Amino acid sequence: MSPRTFLLATAAIAAGGLSACFSGMAQPAGDDGDDWSIDDAIEYRAIGSHPGCTTAGLDYTPATIAGYRCAAKRYALPAGTSEDTSAPIVLLIHGNSDAPEAWERFEDGAPMIAERLVARGLRVFAIDLRIDRVDDPQGNNDTENAARNVDHGWAVPLTQHLIERVLAAEPDRQVSLVGFSLGVTTIRDALRRIHAEGEVTLWPRLDDVVLLAGANHGVSSFARLCGKNPTMRGRVACEMGSRDNFSPTDFLLALNGPDHAYETPCADGETAFGEPVCDGHRVTYTTVVMRDIANGSYQDEFVSEASTALEGADNRLLELTDVDESGYFFGGLLKNHYGASRSTAALEILDEVLP
Repeated sequence: MSPRTFLLATAAIAAGGLSACFSGMAQPAGDDGDDWSIDDAIEYRAIGSHPGCTTAGLDYTPATIAGYRCAAKRYALPAGTSEDTSAPIVLLIHGNSDAPEAWERFEDGAPMIAERLVARGLRVFAIDLRIDRVDDPQGNNDTENAARNVDHGWAVPLTQHLIERVLAAEPDRQVSLVGFSLGVTTIRDALRRIHAEGEVTLWPRLDDVVLLAGANHGVSSFARLCGKNPTMRGRVACEMGSRDNFSPTDFLLALNGPDHAYETPCADGETAFGEPVCDGHRVTYTTVVMRDIANGSYQDEFVSEASTALEGADNRLLELTDVDESGYFFGGLLKNHYGASRSTAALEILDEVLP
C-alpha cells in the first residue's frame, strides 16, 4: 500500500462510513412533474478556485487533456496493444476517502478494472478528487472532518470539468462513465448540471453509465452524521438521505424526478430530465450492488438493493460472497462495499457491459 493510499484508508476508517450531503427536504410542485425543478439544490465550488483542482503533490504523472486543469490518471496501454478508437473513452470516478488506486491491481493481486480495460485497447482516465486537499477543520470527526470526506459540492465540479473537457478534446468519440459509491451520485449530478447549463452536446455522446454501489436513495451514515457535523463530512450524508427510512432530499429530487422519471436520462432514446434531447440515442445504464440479506438487513456497509437501483437501468445483484478479496482499502475493511467494483463477479459484469 502506498503512503498516500494508507493515508486515505486510515482517514476512511476514522470516518466510520461513507459520506453524502444537504439536509433540506423538498416538496414536489406537482405530481405530473411539469414544475419539477432540476436547479442546483446545494452550493458548488467554482472550478477556478477549487482547492482540489490541482496536480501538485501527485505520485503519478497527471493526464494531459486539452483544457483540463485538474488531476486525473491515464492508464497506459500494454506493450503491443493498440487503442480501439471506435470504442468509447472510459472515465472512472472513485468514491469517498479514496483515489484512483481504487480501480487498480492491489499489490500482487489480480488485475482490476483499469488494467482489464486497457488490455482491451480502451482509453481510460480515472479522476482524482484530491481528498488530501480538503479544507475543512480536521481536529476530530464529531464536529470536524479529520476523515477528509468530500461532498458533492466538491466532487461534482471536478467531475463535470473532466467530462466536458474530454468531450471537447475528442469530438468524434463516445464516452462511457463508471462510478463507485460517492462516484455514482457524483456522475449523475455532473450530467444533470451539464444538461441544465446547455452548453455541451452531451446525451448523443454518452454510451454506457455503470453505477456501482451508489446511494441513489439513501445511505447508512445519514442518521449518524447529517445535522450533527457542519463540515463536508456531515453535509454529504445529508445530501443522500436515509437508506433505512428514505425521504427524498433536495439534492436527490432533482436527480430522480417525479416517480423516478429522471433516473436514467436518455435510456429511452427520447428524453432527459423531461426534455426531448436524445436524438434517438439510447444511453445504457447498469447498477451493481450486493444482494440484501434475506431478513431485511444489509451486508454492504452503506447501501442496499433499494438505495442503489434506478428505474430504467439494468439493476444487477451480487451474491453475499462476492466481496473484494484483494485486501484493498486497509486490509479489506470494507470488502463488502468494494465487492461492487473489485470482486470477480463485479469485474465480469463490467467486462460484459463495457465495449
